[in-house]
Amino acid sequence: MSHTWIASDAVNGAIERRTEAGVHLGIYTDAHVRGGAESALANFIERYSDDVMVTVMGPDEELVRWLAAHRRGARYSVLPEIADRRDLAAMRATRRAFRNLGADVIHFNLSTMSSCQWAILAALTIPGQPYVVLEHSPVGTWSPMSQRLKHLTSARAAAHVTVGHAAARNIEALGGLPDGSIEVIHSGVPVVELDPPERSGSEFTLGMLARHDPAKGVDIAIRTVAELGEGYRLVVLGDGPQTPELVDLIEELGVGDRVELRPYAPDARNLYPTFDVYLLPSRFEAFPVTVQEAMQAGVPVVATEVGSIREAIDDEETGLIVPVGDVAALATAVARLRDDPELRGAMARRAAEVGRARFDVDEAVRSWEDLYRRVVNEA
Repeated sequence: MSHTWIASDAVNGAIERRTEAGVHLGIYTDAHVRGGAESALANFIERYSDDVMVTVMGPDEELVRWLAAHRRGARYSVLPEIADRRDLAAMRATRRAFRNLGADVIHFNLSTMSSCQWAILAALTIPGQPYVVLEHSPVGTWSPMSQRLKHLTSARAAAHVTVGHAAARNIEALGGLPDGSIEVIHSGVPVVELDPPERSGSEFTLGMLARHDPAKGVDIAIRTVAELGEGYRLVVLGDGPQTPELVDLIEELGVGDRVELRPYAPDARNLYPTFDVYLLPSRFEAFPVTVQEAMQAGVPVVATEVGSIREAIDDEETGLIVPVGDVAALATAVARLRDDPELRGAMARRAAEVGRARFDVDEAVRSWEDLYRRVVNEA
């Protein structure tokens, strides 16, 4: 299989924007949906300095094109999906694509701990090819083979990074990796001016932007609304493999008039101001992008204590943190904010202040550029 590097726009020569000290960066993702890991990556791609040349690679054409479109002059290539360890043809094709690209460094963007493992292995076999790994979530499908691959590919990475300190320790423990082996670069989100639609209805509205996946706990959010009873409404923007199961749960609990599942939309961020509370009932997370966005929009957050959530939320100041999987605790926290408008208003103001100060995407981009240049200099 041959591979064509396609420019994401029609600007002639734009892909050659480099100084002598520039970095040719290859980015690989095996994701098929736009989740927080992909949104964070898009924010980085858009803001890298002019001397970073970007090529985005992966098996999902729509996703790699979408990512590359965030940067003028970026290139993309659609590579074959590697099904498993027996899919040698796809692994060879991926290795060949990496070798032909000749990037100074390849950045692997992992949405779970087991993401990209065969592609990373392909890069590892190319002499002199540095790569870095970014972990976005301490969750994955594990087997003895995956565990061995994690050890091997992590040990050989030029840098192994995640988005929060607690998440780093979780991933090290789950993966059996050495303590302190994972670096931390907090992700960030751009501050944007929002254009929210008018609110409809008088119900107290809980909002979520989440992939329909068990890790995100959308089912827990639906049960929380059922527990709360009349007067509460849940709006979830997203899609994913769990959708049929969620639709069945809504029908089973009889909350179809109070739970709305909407598909993801590019302007979804404009809906944050229409939420009274942002709900994060996740079973697993690292440093959620949506929490950062909600706080910047001035929306208090009710979240489960997962990953590095306490590095994002100040409990009792910008939101409330409850135990994982505890529907009753989630319902109690939400009801408390509804019944105390003064507390909710104070949290909203503080969330906006902290969100804009703490989640600086430009600082994260500078940290990543420094890391890439360090890797290139050490290669």
